[in-house]
Amino acid sequence: MSKPKEPKKPFNPRVRANVYALAALYLVYLFYQIAKPYLTHDPYGPTKFQFVLGSVVLGGGAVALGLLGWKMFKAPLPEELQEPEEEGPALPEEAGEDGEDPEEDPEDD
Repeated sequence: MSKPKEPKKPFNPRVRANVYALAALYLVYLFYQIAKPYLTHDPYGPTKFQFVLGSVVLGGGAVALGLLGWKMFKAPLPEELQEPEEEGPALPEEAGEDGEDPEEDPEDD
């Protein structure tokens, strides 16, 4: 008989945000490749129509992916992925729990 499969671990949404950010950076690089002939005054660069079309498509895509990635990165993590917060100090030395209550003074009796 086959063993039952373990349930999958929850997916971290920040991984997808990082992929979107890398895609946006790649689109910015492609835009630079289109704009480079204009910056260096190369006579064999793209026409003005190609430059404007590339600017709209690549620039718009980079902005859209950047905003989506930023929103995903700033979204709160699901509860399964967050580390549990401690209620108080973990060690008894930090809490003052050495057998005596720090608020009570034994000499006041």
